[in-house]
Amino acid sequence: MEAASHKIGEIMDIACRAGKITLENGGEIYRVEETMLYICRGFGMKDSECYATPTSIIVSISDTMGEVHTRMIRISSRGINLRKVEAVNVLSREIMSSSVSITEAKTRLTKINNTPAYPLWLTTLAAGTATSAFTIIFGGGLVHFLFGLIVGAVLNLAIALLNRIELGYFTTNLFGGAIAAFGGWLLYFSGSITNWWIITFAALMQLVPGLLFTNALRDMVAGDFVSGISRGGEAFSIAAALAGGVAITLMILTRLGLG
Repeated sequence: MEAASHKIGEIMDIACRAGKITLENGGEIYRVEETMLYICRGFGMKDSECYATPTSIIVSISDTMGEVHTRMIRISSRGINLRKVEAVNVLSREIMSSSVSITEAKTRLTKINNTPAYPLWLTTLAAGTATSAFTIIFGGGLVHFLFGLIVGAVLNLAIALLNRIELGYFTTNLFGGAIAAFGGWLLYFSGSITNWWIITFAALMQLVPGLLFTNALRDMVAGDFVSGISRGGEAFSIAAALAGGVAITLMILTRLGLG
């Protein structure tokens, strides 16, 4: 009986860790629950249920004696790393096909969780390039394209620094909006560009919560109303923070006679 309980505990631990990695790195709620169910049932726990929200995960398994085992994990941080989501997704399918042992699953989950994020220089280059591309979409020219590369890179570095300080996502995005607005204004004030808003809007696009909003809609359509509403609220608050940062910056510059 103790051996069986120990095995169930290990399976719940693997399922919770897999769900946590998926949820913390941008996975949808349905994918989190589906992944945990695959793992539980792949290890022979047919009578199992999984429930996830953006802030918590619950796994419940009934053993052969009818005793229910439950475990809950709180989710305190969320970001985007779809490479980890895809790796956990592949692992859960392999467990479902009975080709992975419990020990191997633990080892692979640890490896996936410890996979380093993309280096700062690469994300900075990507952010700058994306900002430059958006300046073209917003009707900018070559000058906007070149300055967009600089402003986008600076904004990404600033956000990385603010995330290390752990000010919270609302405050971080508030400063992000302010930095984007100030960067566009500074280039306009110096005479380098004629339309400040092109640079500002292009830089803001890297902070717009597109994936979060998409996941919120997906959860709502799937009937996960708690997750959909909470994620939708988070996406709205981020958008409000970005808009607030821009508005406050422009208001201050106008009050100083520089607008």
